[in-house]
Amino acid sequence: MRPVVFLHAADLHLDSPFTGLKSVPKAWTDEMRESPFKAFRNIIGTAIEQKVDFMLLSGDLFDGENRSLRTQVKFRREMEHLKAAGIPVYIIHGNHDHLGGAWIHVDFPDNVHVFSEKTEMKLFQKSDGTLVHLYGFSYPKRHVTERMIDTYAKIEGADYHIGLLHGNLEGVTTHSPYAPFTLRDLTDKHFDYWALGHIHKREIISEQPLAIYPGNIQGRNRKENGEKGCYLIELNGSDWKQQFIRTSEVIWDTVTVTISEGYTFDAILAECKHILMKYHPFKEKYLLDLILDGRDGHDSNILREDFLDDVLSILQEQAEDEEWNVWPYRITFHKDTMPVVLHDTPFTSELLSKVECFTEYDEALNPLYRHGIAKKWLDSLTEEEQGKILKDAKRMLLQMLQ
Repeated sequence: MRPVVFLHAADLHLDSPFTGLKSVPKAWTDEMRESPFKAFRNIIGTAIEQKVDFMLLSGDLFDGENRSLRTQVKFRREMEHLKAAGIPVYIIHGNHDHLGGAWIHVDFPDNVHVFSEKTEMKLFQKSDGTLVHLYGFSYPKRHVTERMIDTYAKIEGADYHIGLLHGNLEGVTTHSPYAPFTLRDLTDKHFDYWALGHIHKREIISEQPLAIYPGNIQGRNRKENGEKGCYLIELNGSDWKQQFIRTSEVIWDTVTVTISEGYTFDAILAECKHILMKYHPFKEKYLLDLILDGRDGHDSNILREDFLDDVLSILQEQAEDEEWNVWPYRITFHKDTMPVVLHDTPFTSELLSKVECFTEYDEALNPLYRHGIAKKWLDSLTEEEQGKILKDAKRMLLQMLQ
């Protein structure tokens, strides 16, 4: 049996907005606006350079159901580059870019093969005769909670069988439970590869069969930190090779700055600058979240929000003036860095007990969930996010009571 080589990407979210940033220089906003397209062009360039047999895109190519003409035309241009290189593309649409949206249709070149809303098989045949059966479906609407994995059925007669699925591995609670499946489900289908999408963190969830979430191609907020990209896959009989390819040119990162006892303002500022300058040799741009860990030195004049605001402003001014390739977008305290206050007064005890018992997150956020625009970008808070909100609220209250 001869090998096949292909590129697997998912969750492009072209034209997606960046969130969680209060202010950045114009040069940065322009760079961030174009970064999903640049990441996608990096994928196309890799496919052509590696002379892959085909490309797989596993859902959420576009960020919204009503995709813009500009975005579609830019996407088509990249598909035309692949056609010129003789590379076919197999596409499924996910919950964000489902087929039920309203948009002006743009024709794609004939090397682009889009799966319909019903699970189907498409055939790829290599010039040497190697035959691949590809299986998948596109979301007909935003919310597909059915076990679509049950509609996948292997059709004999091919050298390789590959499933494209935009869905959630059961037990992963931090993502919407769309088209759920289990590892046993993937194994029982007897496919050679599962090209997964929907989860924005890359992960190889199985090796027998090989099943990969490549993650999204460009981080859009601080929760999507680290390098983003796609996977280059080679199937050779029962053997396989996988290689992660970085595509993101704007990277979110987090660094902890330890504040020892007796640290002065100048020492803290110098340490923050030292950390920022470590990114200077890199060609990528970095959005940096600085966390000050002051558990070993509780100076009430330093562990305050206004102090953080001043440090951040100073760093941002220098980063903009000197055109650094790193932008410090936020400074916070480590979750266990708490100012020293008395907790044993009746008032503070009652106040903190109210914080600890708070559970009405959905009620508090209902106005946003009902908002015509905001609801498109909001998901329910995870338990981790709820816990962080409580810790931050407790810290801010204690600071105000000093």
